[in-house]
Amino acid sequence: MPEPSWAEGYVVDVGYTQNYFRPLAPTALRFAALLGAVQPLDIDQAFTYYELGCGNGLTSVLHAACHPQGRFIGVDFNPLHVHNARKLAQGAGVGNAQFLEKSFAELLETELPEADFVALHGVYSWVSDENRHHIVEFIRRRLKPGGLVYVSYNCLPGLAQVAPLQRLLSTHAASGGGALPERVRRALEFARRLEAGGAEYFRANPLAAQRLRGLDAQDPSYVAHEYFNANWSPSYHADVAQEMAAAKLAYVASAGVMDNFEQFVLRPEMAAALADVGHPAMTETIKDFARNRVFRRDVYARGAPTADPRELQAMLDATRFALARPRALCALTAKTPVGEVNLQPERYVPVLDALARAPMTFDALAGALAGAPADRERRRQTVFALAALDYVAPAMPVEGEAARCASTARYNASIIAQAPRTAASAMLASPVLGCGVPASFIDLLLLAAPRSIDEAISHACNSVTASGQALVKDGKPVADPNALRALIEGRAQPFFSELLPFLQSVGVAD
Repeated sequence: MPEPSWAEGYVVDVGYTQNYFRPLAPTALRFAALLGAVQPLDIDQAFTYYELGCGNGLTSVLHAACHPQGRFIGVDFNPLHVHNARKLAQGAGVGNAQFLEKSFAELLETELPEADFVALHGVYSWVSDENRHHIVEFIRRRLKPGGLVYVSYNCLPGLAQVAPLQRLLSTHAASGGGALPERVRRALEFARRLEAGGAEYFRANPLAAQRLRGLDAQDPSYVAHEYFNANWSPSYHADVAQEMAAAKLAYVASAGVMDNFEQFVLRPEMAAALADVGHPAMTETIKDFARNRVFRRDVYARGAPTADPRELQAMLDATRFALARPRALCALTAKTPVGEVNLQPERYVPVLDALARAPMTFDALAGALAGAPADRERRRQTVFALAALDYVAPAMPVEGEAARCASTARYNASIIAQAPRTAASAMLASPVLGCGVPASFIDLLLLAAPRSIDEAISHACNSVTASGQALVKDGKPVADPNALRALIEGRAQPFFSELLPFLQSVGVAD
């Protein structure tokens, strides 16, 4: 079946997955700017945010609910995606998110407001060189001085072994007839036969063989969009940085907090090799070689001034922080790309316990923990390390929280109300963190129930039975009522003791 003429080689006859991407949150981008020693935008004021290639719009709608002071504009050229995004925003009562059905070429010719943020997740790897030029030109024309850009992309050298596999899969699918899902299935079967038959490519490129085997566990829609576009261009960081320079952008930091801290991602001998490089693009490229990295999440700024140490300290003091997960899930042993780290209890536990009691600014946190003035720098490093491990996250200021609570409450109510019909996990919106918080299907049912544990269990059981949906355990539907109740009871205890207090602290539950 030939692709539609407007598709430009991009997969359009299978919708993209309904995924949420927290690194696109304005709070996350602002924190990345702070880590990069750049004066960040004030996101408690009005701002305009574009997401290019927004898919079904979940990320844009959720962030719009968290930031009623912002204007969110999602752009996608697939009409199905735009329809789904508009429906999601309308159903969630989110009026500050709009969605445009436009190609990147069409977007250039449209009169639109200037941007404070422009974000594109993965899209840069999946479009033609011409469309990459359109993206950069849009940023050049529309991004305000001081504005931030998030661009994530498949990168080299990590995907060098995988690129021929993608070409094999996409070429095989393009040569056959029938609907895309069937062509994808046949292409994957063909590649597996080649591997099983001892094709030298897979022997010489074990990462490609590993990637092929891992596709069985992936969502078929994700596989179609990730591997079966006509354009599939993993890039070196230095090349992307050069392309972004045409829009007067300079690299600031990674949106993945851990990636900004060498002690968590590079072995000491690799870190030592970077000491005398000096050039930012070369430094980042060498890091990618050290890690054989396959995906990057870069933040760029357009003319944002560098902050001196005193300014940085003042901005840090005023930044509010909160736990990013329930306190019980903040273990003192954590895995990083360079191995396991053990956190010193006397250093990390007081910070985690303080933030478990309530979100607070770094200044308030340092004051609450007392200690000598010299301890303040140590506290700063502690907070940054906890943020790198995804235990702590930057939060929105107290000012404006009432409006954010009203907006996120509407959004969350719509998501919770849909839970019995979808039997799926979901992302809820936090007016404190300014981003999404995950909740399982059972968590959503318990959130809709009375706050008594026995009543909540009965309510959840009745909801599942009435909906006709089935919970799954060990890959099998749970049909027996007693087994269903036991499954929900097993989740209810940690929900009430661990998850609910966390959701209340970040404004998701009352």
